[in-house]
Amino acid sequence: MELQQVSSDQANLEDQAALIGPGLYLNASEIEIIFEKQIDFLVNEESVRLNNHKDYKLLTGCCGPGDLSVLNQVCPNCSAEIGVIVADCWLPHFIGISEETVSKEALW
Repeated sequence: MELQQVSSDQANLEDQAALIGPGLYLNASEIEIIFEKQIDFLVNEESVRLNNHKDYKLLTGCCGPGDLSVLNQVCPNCSAEIGVIVADCWLPHFIGISEETVSKEALW
């Protein structure tokens, strides 16, 4: 699936709501969410196929994963740490992805 870039004015910043719709992405620098790891793109969790990290401690949060200091999503093929899923009650829901960990070209 090719993702379409949107601007921050299309983001839904309500707690527990999807930040953006499926098939869309947003540059993380356009949103005032502070990550402790490099996160460059924010996508709807339905738009990418990633797996939860095997270390369950990286999936902590109040009501769901919400730790902005970890990479808790891994590649389903090689298990490389790729990004962070945020699905807690105090933030909008999305997956943050680091540009350093993914290819811009489709590999399969």
